[in-house]
Amino acid sequence: AGSENAAPLQTAGTPAIAPPRARVEKMSAILERFCADMASDSHLSTFSKDQDVTLHFTLHDLGLGFYLSLIHGQVTSELGAPERPAPVQLQMRAEILDGMFTGTVDAMECAMNGELSFMGDAAKAMTLQHISPALERIYQAARAQVGDPGDLSATPGSVAGTEQVAQVTEAHDVRHDMVTIVQELYASQVITATGGNISARVPGSDNEVWITPSRLFKGDLSAQLMVKINLDGQSVTPGARSPSSEWCMHTCILARKAQANAVIHAHAPNATVLANTGLPFLPISTEAAFFGNIPRVPFLMPGTPELAEAVADAMSDEWAVLMINHGLIVAGRTLRRAADMVEIIERSAEVILGCYAVGREPPVLPADAVEHFRKMGDIVA
Repeated sequence: AGSENAAPLQTAGTPAIAPPRARVEKMSAILERFCADMASDSHLSTFSKDQDVTLHFTLHDLGLGFYLSLIHGQVTSELGAPERPAPVQLQMRAEILDGMFTGTVDAMECAMNGELSFMGDAAKAMTLQHISPALERIYQAARAQVGDPGDLSATPGSVAGTEQVAQVTEAHDVRHDMVTIVQELYASQVITATGGNISARVPGSDNEVWITPSRLFKGDLSAQLMVKINLDGQSVTPGARSPSSEWCMHTCILARKAQANAVIHAHAPNATVLANTGLPFLPISTEAAFFGNIPRVPFLMPGTPELAEAVADAMSDEWAVLMINHGLIVAGRTLRRAADMVEIIERSAEVILGCYAVGREPPVLPADAVEHFRKMGDIVA
């Protein structure tokens, strides 16, 4: 399943410029040797005995890709894509991959500045860290055998230091609303510098969403930095930044809850304390009564399908879920409604905790009023 003749992938808003064919052929030959040697490497074979992970690498500037599967003692690696979508997907320019495996590039720094895009299971992605020394050894041997690929930074679209192609935004683009909401939530301290994330369906699409990027300062995001993915968790734009590591939680909710168009995950301090202490969310006001006793899920590793499934299950008939040791997640018909619900829940949690802090039972609304407002909860969302 070779990719030697693959056409170069095109970045949104930019005409495709073919990289020099000699460079593509040389890099393809290196990767072919690299894959063959990984598949026969005894160290990887031993390591793979208790593993079940596939990593899919895409070099979007050269139109090349390869995968590595480590499954119960069986190591498979070939050019092209695996038969089924890999749980760990990495996109980058060829010079970044070459630098990672020759020791001239810091992979973590590249991920932080958007030059390396990650999608998938965060826990399984840690596999790459464990096997990096072996991959570096094998890659460098393959590179020495095939020959130097040349100046990969000279590939069109890969000049060192260039910014990613900005995606054009219209005046009423939902991404502008996302920026406004993020700034609002950051100012109110329910989203932290790098903690918390939001998503919104792409208008007119049933299968695509915009989501905040991973590990970027939330106080200074722009519309162009939002990442478009589909509900299967695949990046729509080659070369885009990594989406939030919590993308799986967002897409799982949006896939199951057709009436929801936005999801907000907040590291809301008071809501988290309420979740951690096991105290109930009480109808202490007309707004709080919309939610009932918000369901909560136990701690599960962030960014995993297990957490996404647990949250989506808990939210099947609700619009909000508390996550122990983690925070709050809310869905809404619009971003504005979702943000309003985050504020209501966080403020209500603060009052509930305040009552307990001074030794008083929080006073709640009469039962008939609670029933009345609870029926209106779906309308508020």
